[in-house]
Amino acid sequence: MIPNKDATFEVKAFTPEFLANWQEVLQGAPNATLMHQRSFLAYHGNRFQDASVLIYSKNRPVAVFAAHKEGNEVYSHQGLSYAGLIHKPCSLDQELQLYLQLLRYYEEQGVSRLRIKATPSFYGSGYQESLSYIMHLVQAETSQLELSLAIPLPLKVRHKGRKATIRQASKSGLEIREEADVGLFWDKLLEPNLQNRYQKKPTHSKDQMRYLKARHPENIRQFTVFKEGVPLAGATVYFTPNCLHTQYLATNEEGRKAHALDWLIHYLCTTQAKGRKYLDFGHSNECAGKKINRELFRWKESFGAQTFVHAHYSLAPEAWRQLDQVYDWKSRLKNA
Repeated sequence: MIPNKDATFEVKAFTPEFLANWQEVLQGAPNATLMHQRSFLAYHGNRFQDASVLIYSKNRPVAVFAAHKEGNEVYSHQGLSYAGLIHKPCSLDQELQLYLQLLRYYEEQGVSRLRIKATPSFYGSGYQESLSYIMHLVQAETSQLELSLAIPLPLKVRHKGRKATIRQASKSGLEIREEADVGLFWDKLLEPNLQNRYQKKPTHSKDQMRYLKARHPENIRQFTVFKEGVPLAGATVYFTPNCLHTQYLATNEEGRKAHALDWLIHYLCTTQAKGRKYLDFGHSNECAGKKINRELFRWKESFGAQTFVHAHYSLAPEAWRQLDQVYDWKSRLKNA
């Protein structure tokens, strides 16, 4: 737990000497995931100018903020699907203080704008949705909105058509294998599918994913669907304490005919979840959240996936003064 807010807070820029402190926060934070690990961030190399910080209370690390700097602006890391302030369990009063300290620090560093892309609430265990209120207090702009879709677990498929395709796939002689390497999936399924359907490439190269998987073998796993030895579909899955996240999903024409991805999602939810609460499909948005890929969205919904708002915020660091005025801190301290 974070000590009471009358404790002395200190914000420090991350350096490798603070790695153990960073890990201590992640181990105690209810909303920490694989993406907040420094070993995950490391695959970017020198692509970003790191601006990450740790927040201490009574000389103990209580929060971390993975970030990078571009000009006079700081981003909660654009190399991640989500980031935001990760902290140990605390009250709303204490969370307000953490944001106050974070903003004041960046103002002192001459930062003109802070952009926050927070971790979706369903990743946390007992995590409270207080961020939108705090962003309201500091008059933050909502720079982007996306709809993340996540399947509540255990899986309960009620969509008649999806139940039928899963049942059909279960009788089609499909075999699901967990593979040590992502190469086959990348070469035969992921890259061809993205190129043919969207004229895009994966966010991660094959070698980057191999790098990440080698360093997080328990958290990054590759599942591929075969029929008679031929790959039909696959998923690169991130395992976090509360969720499975399908970072990459892909199939080919034969896989679509056999409903191989439907069978794979059913398999992940029923045999790999192990007490987790959600399977995170990610969003199905395009054009910075202003459009929806209707076909993909409906496919995810057919598994019972629910929508969660994933907001991106932009604010001025000097807005910490708004948080300083929410309570009469001095009178509260006298009465503590």
